[in-house]
Amino acid sequence: MICNRIVALTLTLMLLPVAAEAKPKAVIFPFDLIDQQQQFEIGLMPKEIDPEEKRRLGVITEELTKLIKKSGRYDVVDTAPIADLIEEKSPMYKCNGCEDDLAKKVDADIAFIGTVRKASDVLFTVSIYIRDITKERVVKQGSSEIYGNTDAMWLRAVNYIVDRRLYKEKVGASR
Repeated sequence: MICNRIVALTLTLMLLPVAAEAKPKAVIFPFDLIDQQQQFEIGLMPKEIDPEEKRRLGVITEELTKLIKKSGRYDVVDTAPIADLIEEKSPMYKCNGCEDDLAKKVDADIAFIGTVRKASDVLFTVSIYIRDITKERVVKQGSSEIYGNTDAMWLRAVNYIVDRRLYKEKVGASR
């Protein structure tokens, strides 16, 4: 009788999920466009971001968010509480460390910052930086050059960086 209870208790404990250690919280900031073409246009006012490229920045931000959630490595936090501050401080690559302060406001441990560097109408470099908020430094970075200005090319770059540059193993990229 006691043996049966011990066996039953042991089996029950084996089947219970082990309490997982809390995953780090990650904030994913919107991708920014760095238009290098404008650097060489002396005396001209900077142009607005092309509406199609601005839309693509949103598409690849959503893709990165999806991939990071699917990886299970991080709990992705909502940026809605700091959306106005993100807009005010953007572009993130120029804000001189403000991304750490913004990430702290949503209790994030890690920040993902993305840029798309436009060298010409068809040559782009997509980069993703992972910042450790407590260390206040970039701990991982990945980039991919693309030759084309389509949704498919931009998405392919983000998937490639996450799959092959940031992490050795695949995290379930969508194609």
